[in-house]
Amino acid sequence: MNKFGYFLIKRLFSTVLVLLAISVLIFGITSLIPGDAVDLMLGGISLQSVGQETVNELRHQLGLDLPLYHQYFNWLVGLLHGNLGTSYIFHTPIAPIISNRLYNSLLLAVPAVIIMIVVGLVSGVLSAVKEGSKLDYIFSFLGILMLSIPAFLIGTIFIYIFAVKLNWIPAAFNTIDISSMTLWESVAIYFKILIFPSLTIAFGSIAYISRQARASMIEELKSNYVRTAILKGVTYKRVVWIHALKNGLLPTVTVIAFNIGQVIAGTIIVEVVFSYPGIGNLIVMALIQRDIPLILATMIVISSAVVVSNLVADILYSKLNPKISYS
Repeated sequence: MNKFGYFLIKRLFSTVLVLLAISVLIFGITSLIPGDAVDLMLGGISLQSVGQETVNELRHQLGLDLPLYHQYFNWLVGLLHGNLGTSYIFHTPIAPIISNRLYNSLLLAVPAVIIMIVVGLVSGVLSAVKEGSKLDYIFSFLGILMLSIPAFLIGTIFIYIFAVKLNWIPAAFNTIDISSMTLWESVAIYFKILIFPSLTIAFGSIAYISRQARASMIEELKSNYVRTAILKGVTYKRVVWIHALKNGLLPTVTVIAFNIGQVIAGTIIVEVVFSYPGIGNLIVMALIQRDIPLILATMIVISSAVVVSNLVADILYSKLNPKISYS
């Protein structure tokens, strides 16, 4: 096995350890939430009317009378077997609920990541090429503006303009049944109305990537190998987009990976603002209803997505930078 293979195995192993630590942390925090499943099932009924023996029997059936470490072990074993538990709210297995909501969220998150990367890189490279020009100042001003406005405010503005005033999109997106649509129907509905939530998610991240890409490209364009390539007759566009951009991407990849995590977290806010039936909205619902199994499942899915995005960034960084040590 070559050095990159060992490097990949090492990164995968560390990723598993991180996910394990996250699962312990999430389980520990949720155990501190007041009340338990039995309290939720009783729905405010007094213990005297139900009887303490009935309450104890319910807690025994749900495994809530076991020590906390034993409850965590049982939950982890079920998680490794694909059993995410049963929702206290919906009274159904959690895995199908997560699957449907995750599909809805990916319809927003994946295009948001593509928009974030493409627009951020292009605007950053153009700013670097036109350093000190009006275009550079315009992009810099827009970047500061985008960083200053929170996502929930952008989403509210979009709803006010395009839903209230222009009536282009629905005011509440939970009226759309995306799960029953075919792939092409989903694509059509996306470009019709779902583009606005995606733009809201990507809004602030575009500025971060653009600023990092600009700084990296300015440094690369002043390097000796760029001057040498131009003197040898290589066209300026080829030097910028083929040679300089590859090296300029190295620090930008880390920023992109961080902002993918931001996009995943941003879906929670955006889905609440747009009343969109995604996994972010599901997390908020689970927290309000104190649905512990659903909180655990949704949080571990979100955390895994963030950790995996950073793993992909490590792998891309190692492939883009041939000088990196695989030790």
